[in-house]
Amino acid sequence: MRIAAQRQKVIMDKIRAGIPINVGEFSRELGVSTMTIRRDLERLEIEGLLTRTHGGAVPLNGSFEEPSFAEKMSQFPEEKMAIAKKASELIEEGDTVLLGAGTTLTALAKLLKNRQNLTIVTNTVNVAMELAQSEGIQLILTGGHIRTKSYALVGPLTERVFREVHAKKVFLGVNSISIEHGLSTPDMTEAYTNAQMIDSADKLIVLADHSKFGQGALSRFADIADIDTLITDNRTPLHFLEQARKRSVNVIIVNPGEPS
Repeated sequence: MRIAAQRQKVIMDKIRAGIPINVGEFSRELGVSTMTIRRDLERLEIEGLLTRTHGGAVPLNGSFEEPSFAEKMSQFPEEKMAIAKKASELIEEGDTVLLGAGTTLTALAKLLKNRQNLTIVTNTVNVAMELAQSEGIQLILTGGHIRTKSYALVGPLTERVFREVHAKKVFLGVNSISIEHGLSTPDMTEAYTNAQMIDSADKLIVLADHSKFGQGALSRFADIADIDTLITDNRTPLHFLEQARKRSVNVIIVNPGEPS
């Protein structure tokens, strides 16, 4: 019963994050049969927590609307902070880095405030606000059209800036990751902007807690093999991590709650 409860909690974490469940993919991630996953979904549907579909499940109201930024901030804060701390260790004095949107990237920006001799280019308003008073950081904020769900600046103006800069590293959050669909986001314009950021940097570092692993969102902007380093927490499915490593991704796993 304890194992079933843990499995169902993972399912609900994904559902609450707006990620639909695919029975086949999820059974491979957890190393259990598709029948076991179907029984879990049936149980959760009886409890009024989700709606089953052909081959999987969706949120109870059937909506895939992206959560607000405030809602995202309240999801898995310990995991996000642990991931952000590990990411900060990959940024060295003298680096030029690109920082994308997302609540984990916001946590990373807070950790960089007192760093020296960095150049940071970002397309995210709240990330820029975190770093605006940092004397040791040369901060560049792109222009563009703002997305209220992520505070990201996107579109042709944003992409033009990224075409004209070069960075050692780009740090990106993501709405959804899967082996089949790669990295994806619900917004097509943001996806194109993310792709341009990746093209402008030598290395792609992805920051993603365990809730992001599942069926892809609408717009893919990179393949798994495009990732140089993936930083995630210890609740991410082992099946996915094994597949990522087979594609030469450097996987770093953090343990939330452990002392730094």
